[in-house]
Amino acid sequence: MLHSNIFRLAICFILIVTLGAAAERSAYAYHTSADLAETAMTSQEWDAILQRDAEAEARTESPVLKPASSPVFYKVRSGDTLYRISRSFGIPVQTLLAVNGINDPGSLQAGQQLQIPSEQAGLELPGGQEGIIRQVLTSTLTAYTAGVESTGKKPSHPEYGITYSGSKAEEGRTIAVDPTVIPMGSTVFIDGIGIRKAEDIGSAIRGSRIDLFMDDVKQAREFGVKKNVKVYVLEGKA
Repeated sequence: MLHSNIFRLAICFILIVTLGAAAERSAYAYHTSADLAETAMTSQEWDAILQRDAEAEARTESPVLKPASSPVFYKVRSGDTLYRISRSFGIPVQTLLAVNGINDPGSLQAGQQLQIPSEQAGLELPGGQEGIIRQVLTSTLTAYTAGVESTGKKPSHPEYGITYSGSKAEEGRTIAVDPTVIPMGSTVFIDGIGIRKAEDIGSAIRGSRIDLFMDDVKQAREFGVKKNVKVYVLEGKA
């Protein structure tokens, strides 16, 4: 009986010691593995992790929104219809009705301003320009210079490079127009070209055709003829 009790006590003691050692080893192993992982990492590695986290955070931030385009308006001319206006800008009549809160399509009046959804029309006027359009044309573009090949004038001529309006022709600004279609002094936005000013005329410039002034003869010839280009005549001056 005594031997049996001693044997049981010995077994219990062995179990207690074994379990305690295992627990200590487990805790020690967990503790040291964490320490080793931390101490083994170099400062460069930490910098890389911090950089990666910063970039990830930046990607999750709200995206920067582009400022909304300035509203574009069309000034109704005498004889205009919603159908004609919608075709000029390439947008549905129903869109014009909805955007402008129009219930009666026949209620248009000359001088009335209609808001044009520029994104749908694919129209974005350059910054600083008045967003009021008073005429839309489909034009044929050509180019000219101040020289003999275009005007018959040599540099020695007193009116060489002087436009019909009296200003000096300037590339990037001056265009020649038919003044019965586009009034002299008008500011126009030419699709794919930009803002120009009607300052000149030409014997071959009739109807909606437009001649762009260029300094270089070769460049003007290479420009060639560009057809079916949208042109928007704007309110205000260039």
